[in-house]
Amino acid sequence: MSRHRVFSIRFFMACLLGALLAACGASSPESTVKDFYKAIADNRTDDAMALILIEDVKQSNLTAAKGKLQMMFGMLAAEIEKGGGLKSIETKIISQEGDVAVVEATLVLGNDKQEKAGKTNLVKKDGRWMIQLK
Repeated sequence: MSRHRVFSIRFFMACLLGALLAACGASSPESTVKDFYKAIADNRTDDAMALILIEDVKQSNLTAAKGKLQMMFGMLAAEIEKGGGLKSIETKIISQEGDVAVVEATLVLGNDKQEKAGKTNLVKKDGRWMIQLK
């Protein structure tokens, strides 16, 4: 087998491994926050909800909490659309100790206006960074 073919096979396997790791939820606090705001901007509320640690909410309040979150997501999505869409998301880790992190995010809209999204609390659960409601 030629060296070029061996290199091609190794390169393909490395790319495949990278894609599999990304799909398995290998995440950072910053990537979780970015994925969250991208999902909201794209009106993918189920994807945004999947990034929130809901187990802190009492079962009796769960339906109401989900309804309020979806309403807030819709309002934020409308504001993003009004600003020309989501151009980019800038994130900065404010603090991180073990499985707890705080990330500050700024949304850059299509009209180049920057909107501070504030600080997001995250906790690592089962190997994935999740947004924690406080």
